[in-house]
Order: sequence, then C-alpha cells, then structure tokens
Amino acid sequence: MLKKDLELKDTMILFDRDIGLSIFQNFRGYNNLTDDAEWLLERTPQKSKGFLIRSVSRDNEEGIWIGEYNYGGNQIDRQDLIFNNVGSALSKLIAGYADRRISEKKFMEKIAIESLKKKLKSSIIQEFKYYTCPPDLFYNSCIHMEKVYRELIKKYGKDSRINYMLIVEEIARTKPCEDVIICPLMVPNFFEEVLNLDKALKSRQLGAIEFLTSDTAKIT
Repeated sequence: MLKKDLELKDTMILFDRDIGLSIFQNFRGYNNLTDDAEWLLERTPQKSKGFLIRSVSRDNEEGIWIGEYNYGGNQIDRQDLIFNNVGSALSKLIAGYADRRISEKKFMEKIAIESLKKKLKSSIIQEFKYYTCPPDLFYNSCIHMEKVYRELIKKYGKDSRINYMLIVEEIARTKPCEDVIICPLMVPNFFEEVLNLDKALKSRQLGAIEFLTSDTAKIT
C-alpha cells in the first residue's frame, strides 16, 4: 500500500484484545505507516491481537489508517485507509484530544470500540473482540450492567432481600456483549458474577449488591 502522498500525524491508538486501549502521543518514527506501527508493536509488551489507528492527511483531506496485527506478531497483516466524513471526524477528534481541546472522558467515549463499530465499515474494526472485557470498559461504560440493575430494582425494589440466584437469572437474560469474548457478568462462577456486578455498580455509584448470607443478597 503506497503511502508517499500521506502526511502522518503523531498520535497512535492501540486496541489490544488483552491489554485494552493505549494511546501514544508525540510519536516520532520513520514516516512510514507500517514501519512505524511495527516498531511500536515490538516495544509493546503483553499484546495478543488487535489494531492500531493513526490520523493521516492527503491534499488537505483528513482521514485515518487502521493496521491489524495478530497473535504474538509484530507485523501488520491487514490495513484500511479511510477518507470519508467518518474518517475525517475521527482524525479531527484525535487531534482535538492531542491538543487538549477535548476532555479525556469525552474522547474515551467516542473512541470506545462499540462506538467505532457503529461508525466505521472497516472489517478490521467490525471483527475485533476483546478477549476479557477491559476494566475501563466494564466499570465505566458497560450498558448491560446498568440494564441488569434497573431490571432488578423494577422487579424486587430497592433494599430488597432476595436469593442471589435470582440475580444470576437476571444476568443470564442479558444479551452477550458483541465486543468481548469473556464478560465479567458471564463467568462460570455464579458467585463471582454477582460480585462483579456489585463492583461495577459501586464504581459508578449506582448501587450495590450486599451478601447477607451464603445465599441471600440485598439490592441497594
């Protein structure tokens, strides 16, 4: 893929199946998309499978480059170059974050994988899944956790005391997340499922699940 006519920006975003999202700013490389990406991958530990995003421009048109890497490799296997309204908006978003014109909270919401999947038709993006849901995603933006809590409050009321298996049953009704393989709400251990729900609720100050006995829990 010839990139001689592209201007490469100095922010790289890495989405990894295991380690989650990482942002590298003020990146100075070889001014070559694949060489720069592979140089960065060689120096990034614990990665498994994922992709990188980098802002680019061509003839005053903004866009993004996406490069995919696979298990244990430091090589880019697939690439997408996107110059359209979505690519331009994403490139400007990244520049705004780098220049501190956009808050980290707003940026993380817009760059989240579920948001990218709604906007970008890239097969690299659409096929990506986290192996285990990253803590940032689960504790800060998981909509399934909120839905489970709302249903529990609706059915049993706040401060209710119920058998914790009723909570497990409500979790089981939740549609599995399309962005991860292993969800903290879908682990084999039922007790751990409820504990993970409790941690997520507390992290957002929505409520809590308090164990009263080995089989009874209180919804607050």
